[in-house]
Amino acid sequence: MPEDATFIYEALEGAEHIDASMAFSIFLHGDDGNMHSPYLVVLEDNQTSLNFIDVNGNQVLMPEDGVLITPRMARALDAKIGDTVEAESLDGSVFMLNIANIVDFPLGNEIYISRTAFSKISSLPFTVRAFLFQSENLDLESLRNDPRIASVQTKEDMESSINIILDLLQSLQVIIIAFAGLLAFAVMMVLGRLNYHERIRELATLKVLGFHQKEMKRLVLRENIWIAVFGLPFGAVAGYGLLWSMMIQSTNPDMEIAATISIGSIVLACVLIFAFTLFVNYLLGRKFKGIDMAASLKSVE
Repeated sequence: MPEDATFIYEALEGAEHIDASMAFSIFLHGDDGNMHSPYLVVLEDNQTSLNFIDVNGNQVLMPEDGVLITPRMARALDAKIGDTVEAESLDGSVFMLNIANIVDFPLGNEIYISRTAFSKISSLPFTVRAFLFQSENLDLESLRNDPRIASVQTKEDMESSINIILDLLQSLQVIIIAFAGLLAFAVMMVLGRLNYHERIRELATLKVLGFHQKEMKRLVLRENIWIAVFGLPFGAVAGYGLLWSMMIQSTNPDMEIAATISIGSIVLACVLIFAFTLFVNYLLGRKFKGIDMAASLKSVE
């Protein structure tokens, strides 16, 4: 976009408000030894297009001194509020960035600074590179067809792009849940069959002594239920650790996904495990009718 952007203000005359911004790449040295190259976004002091909220949920205004960074950038730089980091622009100029606050911005990993704060640390002129505006009656197609404008992106376009990523993640979650359910069923089935075959001789003895099938089932199949009961707490802890590990792997500098485990999800998982256990017990219970007492008692332990 050219520096002289008067035509933009004319084209956006019907907008409710317009905020000019400037952004350029800078280089930062992270605590992990890696080089980070986020965008330094310079915003108007009284801008209203972006709503910043800190990690505690409090609204944050553009500071007159210092910059706003995301939690991901703070972790990468091992920095906290009040620290100062050295930044280098593409032209080789070096300036110091004081961290005024850490804002919870789930998308993007830019560093935000007000125009006043930027003028205190750098002699670079404020060159408008993008406009943030809000309006419902503008002809966006004419803006898109203007060769002087690089691109026009609406909030709906951004939401659509994010929803595509979220839909892909949701499909992956469904696949993981389905395979986890199959694995749980397979484990319960194997444990149940092992328990049944290891105690086949005892079952045959009980049958000879006149025990009914329901009594035999209570003695043997009840163990599968207790295994599920005692295994659920360990599975919940291991599942939380697995989810935490997946979130670390899926989080990238441009997007962070917060892991949330609700009570309903835990209850649903427990219900599914008990359902699998009861179904396995039902399948194994049908084998009690076919116990060959003579062959079982003659078998070698």
